Amino acid sequence: MSKTIPPEKKPRLGFFPLFYNLAETCRAALIAKRYMELGGEAVFFSHGGEYEYIAKNIGCEIVRVNPIYSKEYINLLWESSRLETFKNPFSKKILIEHVEEEITAYKKTDVKMIVSTNNFPCNISARAAKIPLVFVTPRAMPSYTKYPDDAEFFFTRWIPQALKLKILNWYAPNSKIYVRPFTKLAKQYNVPVPRLGSDIIKGDFTLYTDFIELLGLNKTSIPANEYYIGPIFFDELFDRDFSKGKDIKEEHKIEKHLQKHGKSILFSLGSSGTKEIFLKILSTLNKTNYNVVAVYSSILEEEDLPEVNNNIILKKHVPSMEKLNKNVDLAIIHGGQGTVYTAAYAGKPVVGFPMQFEQHLNLEMLVKQGMAVIESRKYFKEKNLLKNVNKIFDNYDTYLNNAQNLAKRLPKPEGDKNAVKILIDILEKNDLK
Repeated sequence: MSKTIPPEKKPRLGFFPLFYNLAETCRAALIAKRYMELGGEAVFFSHGGEYEYIAKNIGCEIVRVNPIYSKEYINLLWESSRLETFKNPFSKKILIEHVEEEITAYKKTDVKMIVSTNNFPCNISARAAKIPLVFVTPRAMPSYTKYPDDAEFFFTRWIPQALKLKILNWYAPNSKIYVRPFTKLAKQYNVPVPRLGSDIIKGDFTLYTDFIELLGLNKTSIPANEYYIGPIFFDELFDRDFSKGKDIKEEHKIEKHLQKHGKSILFSLGSSGTKEIFLKILSTLNKTNYNVVAVYSSILEEEDLPEVNNNIILKKHVPSMEKLNKNVDLAIIHGGQGTVYTAAYAGKPVVGFPMQFEQHLNLEMLVKQGMAVIESRKYFKEKNLLKNVNKIFDNYDTYLNNAQNLAKRLPKPEGDKNAVKILIDILEKNDLK
């Protein structure tokens, strides 16, 4: 596989993340950054979102594309991903506007390839514009061993657990939820028609930010246009959030806090957690003697920050989530792929509060390794959280040993570099200049 193209021949790539989603934005930004480091050119397309500044920080142009998402629409997207509503965010009318405006943007910027981190309408717009489409996305394996609380409704309570799991493990890979408007529009634009929900997040080429070693996949069963590139860690993108010297000061403050007598905990729900569950967990930890670093990211506004005891310090961002994970005894996370892999590489036990089905499956991978327990946000109980935290600490040597054994088995995490090698190879094979 070729590593570089002469700088004068490198085409412009279009990156299309969800700028309201921190993880999706960071994956796109780091791949774009690596591509530019090799002499390439990158432009970002956006339907709006608070993390646009990340693309600007790496020196990229941002082209805003209608519809520009309102806070209400972003909330709907989050709620639908958490199954808090069954309203489809992509009606045919909304989807048509996405596709038409996206095609126009591609033509104006003369991009030769679209790299999408889960902007679903790209599945139609890139192909309709006859531009190669690459999706970069996590690969959750639809094999549940614990029935997710988010899938519990009044009538499911009466169904035996084993039967529910059997039904769910059949339904998950065959789900067609939210697919109908995409199917109709794909036929209208004469592009490949998605039949299942999983088809929407597949491109002409699909790059999964997972390791097959953790997923337990058979290499021979992987299609030729699908690649497992490994996780992408984001620390370097937040250097600008800390002025020179401030990062050292912040790290020293955090280290001093964690060196206090007693066990230490990192608490973070990324950008997909809700204010309600974040404050419930924080309130519970506030009643303990554990030394906690709580990272609230975009979940809380400054005016939402509660008073906490001296055992807790609240941070919007920290200089390095990787270092922080290694310095604590336990991580309480939401199960997003970034937090799961960060904990796995740190070799530290986990208590997970999944916000989405994908996050539940991510956490199940850690449960199978004997280093995690899954808690419920839907049926949150303070006593259950404390019970599970104490369960890990009471059997800490076992959980820690299992976590560290996994960390030793994982390959080097270079998903961003692996992605760029594949993108350049695709460009060369398709003679795109």
